[in-house]
Amino acid sequence: MRILLSNINFLNMWLSNFVTILNGRFRELIIPLIVLGLTNSPLIRGLVALSQRLGTVLFAIPIGTWVENKDKIKLSGICHLLFALGLAFLAFSISINIFNEYMIALILFLLGILSIILRTSFNVLIPKVSGRDKLLEAHTSVEGADAISTLIGPALAGLVLAQFGESITLGICAILSVISMIFVFRVYVDQPESNHNTSEKPNQKLSDFMKRSKEGVKYLISNSSQIVCAVAICSLGFSTVFIVLSVIMHAKITLNFSETLIGVLLSFAGLGNIIGVLIMNKFKNVNWLFFLSILMIISGLGVLLLLTNHLILMCLGMVLFDGALSMAFVVQGAVHQGVTPDAFLARVKSATYVISGIFTMIGTFLAGFIPEFFSTSLSLIIGIIVLVLPAIILIQFKYIGTNFNDIKPIYVE
Repeated sequence: MRILLSNINFLNMWLSNFVTILNGRFRELIIPLIVLGLTNSPLIRGLVALSQRLGTVLFAIPIGTWVENKDKIKLSGICHLLFALGLAFLAFSISINIFNEYMIALILFLLGILSIILRTSFNVLIPKVSGRDKLLEAHTSVEGADAISTLIGPALAGLVLAQFGESITLGICAILSVISMIFVFRVYVDQPESNHNTSEKPNQKLSDFMKRSKEGVKYLISNSSQIVCAVAICSLGFSTVFIVLSVIMHAKITLNFSETLIGVLLSFAGLGNIIGVLIMNKFKNVNWLFFLSILMIISGLGVLLLLTNHLILMCLGMVLFDGALSMAFVVQGAVHQGVTPDAFLARVKSATYVISGIFTMIGTFLAGFIPEFFSTSLSLIIGIIVLVLPAIILIQFKYIGTNFNDIKPIYVE
C-alpha cells in the first residue's frame, strides 16, 4: 500500500475506484431486492440482472479498440457523470412509482455499457500510472479498495435501505458516481497521441479498426500464460456474481434474513478481502499458477461453510470465500497485465471481458433459475464445483508459472 503514499496520481485513481466499488456494493444489494420485491421471482430477478452483463458481451471488444487511443481520464469522467444521471433517473422513477422490471433492465443495460468503458480505461491506466515494476503492489492496492468497500458497503447499504427506502439509497449511489468523477479528474498521466491516420477514408478506418480488434482477440490465446489467465477469469467472474447472488437468495428465501442481516453477512466478505490484501505481498516469490489454484480451492471451501446455515459459520465462510477469491483476482490481474505488452492492453482486456462476461451472464441467469425451480443450496454446491474443478485442472500445469518478479511481457510475431 506504500504506492498510495508515494504516487498522488495513483492515490486519486485508487480513491475514484474505491468510491465506484462502494457504489457497486450498494447496488448489488439494492437492485436484486427491489426486483425481488416487485416480481417475487428469483428467475426474473436474475434476468433483470443479466441485462447489465449483456452490454459487456456485445460491446467489450469494439469498446476496447475504441478506448485505446482516447484520453482515458476525460472519457472516465464523462462516463461517471452519465452513470450518476442514470441512477438519479431510476431513483426518481421509484420515488414517484412509475418503474417496473423492464425499465430497470433497460437502465442496467445502459449502465453496463458505461461500466465496461470505465473498467477498460481504469485497467489500461494502472501500468501507466503505477509503472510495470509495481504491478503486483498496484493490483493489491486496487483489491484493497474492493476489500474496504465490501466490508462497509453491504452493511451500510442494508441500514440505509431499511431506514430511508429504495429511492434515497439509489440517490446516494448517484452522488457516489459524481464523487468518483471528481477524483478521476484529479489524475494526471501522459496520454499518447493517436498513431492512426485521421485522413483515412471511413472504410479504411473501419478495416483498421476490425484488424486491431481481431489482433486483441488472437493475442488472448497466443501463449499458455494468456490461456491460463483467460480460464481463471472465467471461473472467477462466474463465481463472483453467481455466489454473491446465491448468498442473497439463500439468506432471503431459505433463511428469511432481514435486509440488515444480509448486509452484515456480505460485509464479512470485505473482512476476508482485507486479510487477503494484508498478506498478499508475502507470496511474491511463489509460483503464481500454483498459488492461484490453491486460492480457488480455499475459496470453494468457504462456500461449503455457507451451506451449514449457521450464522457464525456462514460469516466465516464469507471471509474465506471472498478473501481467497480477492487474492486470486490480484494474481490473475497482475499476471495478465504483466505478460501483455502495452500496445495490446486495452484490446486484450476487452477480449477478456467478453469471455468472462459470457460466464458472468450464465452465472447471473443460473443464480435466478436454480432457486426458482430447485433450491438455493444447489446453487451454492454448483458454486463450489465451478471454483474447485478448474483449480484442480490448472494445478497440473504449474510448470507454466514463475514467481511474480520474473513475469515479463510476451511478444508474439
